[in-house]
Amino acid sequence: MGEKVDDGLAGLGRALRYLREQAGKSLGQLAQETSYGKSYLSRLESGQRLSKVSVMEELDRFYGSGDLLVQLWKVARHDAYKDQYKEFMRLEATARVMHKFTLGVPGLLQTEDFAREVLSGGQTTGDNDGSN
Repeated sequence: MGEKVDDGLAGLGRALRYLREQAGKSLGQLAQETSYGKSYLSRLESGQRLSKVSVMEELDRFYGSGDLLVQLWKVARHDAYKDQYKEFMRLEATARVMHKFTLGVPGLLQTEDFAREVLSGGQTTGDNDGSN
């Protein structure tokens, strides 16, 4: 009754180990044949680390497993983040527009006075020259 329900990260790790063993490879051999270190691959297989999707794409090609690892990665990705972020991630996947805000002056060039002015009070745009 007190058993933890298996999560996506553990399932992905088991799939990675299974594919490696079916290919007859040790972690060391896999590390030599791919661009990843043995300890990194071990952490992936043990479910201690979540990789980037590009790693799963490369390993899918290496094993000839279609997109199995990518699909398992997508499940594991959702399990790896706290519940408060899951709704944001679900909505982010359906977004059509992304707005990016950047300051006009790089942070290293800002003075304390400039930062105080920017962060205090209302902001105006370049379109507003003060005349109506």
